Amino acid sequence: MRSVISIIGILCFVLAASVGESAETVKVAAIFAKTGKAAGVGSGFFQAARFSVEEINHQGGLLGKQIELIEFDNKTTPLDSKLAAVKAVKAGVIAVIGASWSSNSLAMAPVLQAAGIPMISPDSTNPDVTLAGNYIFRVCFVDSFQGRVMADFAIRDLKAKTAVVLTNANSSYSLGLAKVFIQHFREQKGKIAWEGDYLDEEADFSFLLEKIKTIKPDAVFLPGYRRDSALIMKQARKMGLSVTFLGGDGWDEDMYNYVKEELHGNYYSSHWNREVSDRTSREFVERYEKKHGEVNPSHALGYDAVSLLADAIRRVESSEPAKIRDAVASTNKFQGVTGNITLDRNGDPVKPAVILKFDKGTIVYVRTAQP
Repeated sequence: MRSVISIIGILCFVLAASVGESAETVKVAAIFAKTGKAAGVGSGFFQAARFSVEEINHQGGLLGKQIELIEFDNKTTPLDSKLAAVKAVKAGVIAVIGASWSSNSLAMAPVLQAAGIPMISPDSTNPDVTLAGNYIFRVCFVDSFQGRVMADFAIRDLKAKTAVVLTNANSSYSLGLAKVFIQHFREQKGKIAWEGDYLDEEADFSFLLEKIKTIKPDAVFLPGYRRDSALIMKQARKMGLSVTFLGGDGWDEDMYNYVKEELHGNYYSSHWNREVSDRTSREFVERYEKKHGEVNPSHALGYDAVSLLADAIRRVESSEPAKIRDAVASTNKFQGVTGNITLDRNGDPVKPAVILKFDKGTIVYVRTAQP
């Protein structure tokens, strides 16, 4: 089996090396969810990628050609993400934008690494994603940073001395972020009073919340995604729990689609907020909202992923994947919507995070946390 996989990898690499220069268009794949639980955030990334490609094509495209964006639905599963990556290679793309959830990006990365196709994830924050190989990159901060940011916020801003951590056991993202938070909270002399976990399909979290009521922690770190986190907070408030919940970038304003007042007073880390005063960000908001209306961090990150790829192609003046990889890896002080991006040796950017608060049906900017 190992030899078969090796042969497939070699064939993919040969195919990747041969595409691009003679093609009539510059083919780029976008792999996100159109179906399944991540379809909501996936639609935002697809929209942002299309918007960025439209702007670039309107300005003349790349290398004298138009970008052809080929979209693949990963159906929110690691298996379908892997299959989508295989399809992208067969389609002759020179690069891939995606995926979103870390578990899906972790499934895609080995395929694209073996094929020699650069992959840029907008928001997969698990540190292991880019460790899959030197063709794998991202434009977002990593969990080792945002986990520390939220632990510091709990200790210093909320004066929390004890915390409970609730982890989605089905999620690589949740598991990785929880691990970092726990480690750093303890390093700051905080006490992790209890670690609980749940499965993705659960709807009744009373067994976890009853335990929390008994412990009475100062804060609960909940590194989940929109639906599960919102439902947990809703049930907590109904059970009389007034504890402050903290989350990561898996949270956003779309959680108001699940619950309302139960979100009030809880905090999370994110990659960007429309209130950021940077000129590049302000101009992006104006252009994006003129065409699509509401803008959120997914749109900004998706736009940055495509823009960074385009910048690399312009610098190297080639559509050969290997040359593009080298150009992406050497990205230095690229001014994106979400911040100034310089990639380190692992393909990760060093950049700030913003801390946001749910406040009476809106999202309030609290402060920026520097790396």
